[in-house]
Amino acid sequence: MRRFILPVSAILLSAACGAAPGHTTSSQAEPSSHAATKASESRSNPAAVKSTSKPESTPKPKASAKAAAKKKTCEPTRDVLVWYKTPGLPNSAQRLGNYYLATCESTFEWLQKTAVTEPGACTEAAWASDNPGYNTDATPAARLKKVQMAAGPGC
Repeated sequence: MRRFILPVSAILLSAACGAAPGHTTSSQAEPSSHAATKASESRSNPAAVKSTSKPESTPKPKASAKAAAKKKTCEPTRDVLVWYKTPGLPNSAQRLGNYYLATCESTFEWLQKTAVTEPGACTEAAWASDNPGYNTDATPAARLKKVQMAAGPGC
């Protein structure tokens, strides 16, 4: 055990007292034993490898003004209740925001595109504010009032 700890502590000490990371020239070569020790270090301590790698100098791409404006407008501001009828299963419901954040499209539009189309299936959506006290955890879930969107052959 002592044979292992002393070489590792010597390596760590020399790394701490040596040149700053990323300030080596291409003409400097590491001895093969030092490179082997460095490889074993990377397996046990991933942070040790990061300290010797060159920092990335590539700038992060900036979002366009159009994307930034779109992102500001697609934050959920209202809740939408969704009721599902699937043949062979009890009716269910869930509460969503009013935008599908992956594409910034309205939840109603997204549900219309992704609704189940199997015979007897139905997806309905309504504003949560139009259905006060609605319990999305009830099994089977109750139908919604003031439905804004319905999709599927079973509606």
